[in-house]
Amino acid sequence: MLDEASKTELTDEIDRQWEYHLLTRAVFNSNFPKDLEYISPPFYEERGICIKVKILDAYSEVFKNSAGTVAVWLNQNYVIRLYGILDSKRLIKHGKENDIKIIELINIMRQNVGAHSTGRRASNKSDLNKATKLINELFGKKISIESIRSYTLSIDSVLEPMKDQVKAFISGLKAC
Repeated sequence: MLDEASKTELTDEIDRQWEYHLLTRAVFNSNFPKDLEYISPPFYEERGICIKVKILDAYSEVFKNSAGTVAVWLNQNYVIRLYGILDSKRLIKHGKENDIKIIELINIMRQNVGAHSTGRRASNKSDLNKATKLINELFGKKISIESIRSYTLSIDSVLEPMKDQVKAFISGLKAC
């Protein structure tokens, strides 16, 4: 399917995109914009990123309109980028044809978290249920299917293990 150099190139690009994501999320973390001054949470410090942030103007319309959802937007962006990396080598097609669950999850999410929708709410309950079941299965979660209203994109419990499983999938592909 892929030679070793191509596999390394893909996993390196996934790591690079992950580092970009961590860097931006260290600033725009799940608590943003709760405090006007803060240091990035331990999750990011444990991964080598420690940033001090001081918000000078939290009252502008732009800030008030978008600050509360920027972290979700960044997580959605990571899913879309991960899909693009995989699709560049036709691994989405390969994963769908071979029932690879992590690829199925990424495919569902990519279609529903902003690439083909606003990403603000789940428009297809069936896809949301499938994605939630896959998250529970792949990442050992116990998210209630009945109560879920939007895609779970937590950086620590969904995106990071998703990235790791995608890299394992790529590494496990037969070399050509």
